[in-house]
Amino acid sequence: MFLLLSNFTGLKLHYLASGDDDNDEEEDDEEKEEADETVAGSSDAAGNSIDGLEEKEAPGKTMEEPSAPVCRGELRRWRHGDYTIVHDTDVGNAEFALDLLLFLGCEDWQTEYGGFTSYIANGEDEELLTIYPENNSLALVYRDKETLKFVKHVNHQSLERLRKNPDRQGFYDFSFVYYE
Repeated sequence: MFLLLSNFTGLKLHYLASGDDDNDEEEDDEEKEEADETVAGSSDAAGNSIDGLEEKEAPGKTMEEPSAPVCRGELRRWRHGDYTIVHDTDVGNAEFALDLLLFLGCEDWQTEYGGFTSYIANGEDEELLTIYPENNSLALVYRDKETLKFVKHVNHQSLERLRKNPDRQGFYDFSFVYYE
């Protein structure tokens, strides 16, 4: 799944995903080889070889291993009275996240019923993005840790839909979050 999303979005969510980092890795490998050759061929002023030299990290460069992406997902059912609240303590606590929302069972769902996903900036009241439930639709949202999301209250007007068709009590969504 991570490889598929990497190919769709261009984000490096899987180690097999191709990306622009390939050139950087080749340059890093070349620099390492040059440093190894320098250390192996070192000698003192008298021409004696020096053993036991340790390779030191260049200033400003860090040797970080790329972290493995993490996924959290859930299937949610939305009916009259359901909502989520804004919270700024994300479980993944990652710098960036990719939200995937797949809506199902929302035929004839009206915007005035509520139940839409809103994205806001931390500490702001203005909405950056609103995603309305539409049957069999997929939404991908790439966000940073300062962007928060919540689902607006499904209000009493959604009961009108229930009166028209008793089999449709709400709608479902698959909600996945991929953390980098």
